[in-house]
Amino acid sequence: MDNAAGSLRSDETPCLLFPELFARGGGLQRSVQERASLYARDWERVVLLTTGFTPQWHRVPAELKERGSLHPRVQIRNFFAHSAWREQLGVPPLDAYAVAGEPDVVTKPQQLRGKEPFRLADFQPGERFPFRYRYFDTDGRPFLTTFTGPRSKHEQRGVDAQGAEVDWHAVVAAWVDEELADLRTPVLFSLQRGFNDPVLLASKKAARKIASLHNCHYNDPDDRKSGIRPSFRPLFAQADKVDRIVCQTQQQLDELREDVPWAPLHSIRYPGRDPHQEPVEKDTSLVVLVSQLIDRKRVDHAIRAFVTVLEAVPHARLEIYGEGPRLEKLQALVDELGLGGSVTLMGYSLAVGEAQARAACVLLTSTFEGSPRVITESMSRGTPAVSYTIRYGPRDLIRDGVDGVLVDRQEPAALADAIVALLSDPERVRAMGREAGRIVERHPVSAFEKAWGEVLMAPARRRTVATRARDLGRRVKGSRTVRRLRRFSRALPHGGARGTVTRQRTSTRG
Repeated sequence: MDNAAGSLRSDETPCLLFPELFARGGGLQRSVQERASLYARDWERVVLLTTGFTPQWHRVPAELKERGSLHPRVQIRNFFAHSAWREQLGVPPLDAYAVAGEPDVVTKPQQLRGKEPFRLADFQPGERFPFRYRYFDTDGRPFLTTFTGPRSKHEQRGVDAQGAEVDWHAVVAAWVDEELADLRTPVLFSLQRGFNDPVLLASKKAARKIASLHNCHYNDPDDRKSGIRPSFRPLFAQADKVDRIVCQTQQQLDELREDVPWAPLHSIRYPGRDPHQEPVEKDTSLVVLVSQLIDRKRVDHAIRAFVTVLEAVPHARLEIYGEGPRLEKLQALVDELGLGGSVTLMGYSLAVGEAQARAACVLLTSTFEGSPRVITESMSRGTPAVSYTIRYGPRDLIRDGVDGVLVDRQEPAALADAIVALLSDPERVRAMGREAGRIVERHPVSAFEKAWGEVLMAPARRRTVATRARDLGRRVKGSRTVRRLRRFSRALPHGGARGTVTRQRTSTRG
């Protein structure tokens, strides 16, 4: 997409659905900002609908716009700040802070900046996120109680004062429809599984609905037979209600076509981007890892691997960029292994690109990804990646031995061997770096932007009686129960169950 003529499109209104924005976010946060900004370059109006609560919901978008991460024309709307639903709430009474029979629960009031509290958040001792929120009416009486999902602060279900179930997704979807009502051809995007997909599915005002996948959909990323993750199931089960489901790699697209053949699937690969940087001299002893410091990123693998790396390459160094709840434990591991002089936890940095450009290689040790931006960004800067062969991304992006190294055994010893082989040959580092930089030609930004423009402008998916029947048939054929019956039938001797029944009948006649 290129708005060279200077006129902005107004035929559609891109509307992106996401829980909340962070100034220090990971790859998904940056993807949301990037997608909104991409559309804002060419479309007259772009709306980012945030469904989660944060006291200063407007502060982060302002900061992102100031530093150029979010286009200034992107309009931010927030459920708790702008919904008519919140207007029926009153201030929680003081006697509601203590709950009978729950002496250990910690209760905190929540409020928007400059406003009175509108709900109470209840925490179990030592927990980071609330397990429950309580709302009250303008007379101070209990109005609604909502409950969060596992390891999340976002609400998933609710009950009213009489104990009747309340569809929380429908409450938020009603607000979304209020926001879409006066927009021209609103195209609604859900960019995260879990809470936002049910809201996308429940919306009645969206002209078209798009779900964008950014993660692996299997319970066990190493085992396709482990089943679909619960957060993906509502979207896949009701895929007839969306116009497009977009993933980021060919591998995931191929597997989804087998897992959910009734879904309207599409793939758009994240591109290599020219960083427009000044040439940087390579430090062929430097290894960089950029990641959130959370369990599934397995940053400890890189730290443990460096014990072996230093035995072979004593001058090697590892810089780890990022922040998260594992910071203290990872620092303790560095200290325990005596790596303090060689391994440094650098924290969050906006200048991480310069480190990626200087490094001999970058590491990816995650359990799973949707498509790791750190690989494409590092390769774009002329730095090869050493990556575990996880779902999804590395196999699609890295040409093993040409512009990076794929590590099949996902363990520190194998990672160490790959790092040592690279650092021991500085000329190979430079040669692979030159090949890595060609990712901007192999996966150009122009193709990426054109593809997302086409998704936005594509006509709505036709939903005739015939297509609905066909989708239902595909869902039945692809269901777990039917697959199990097929396997059972094939396991039976002499042609399966039908042959067995036939022989029994023949025997009876005799």
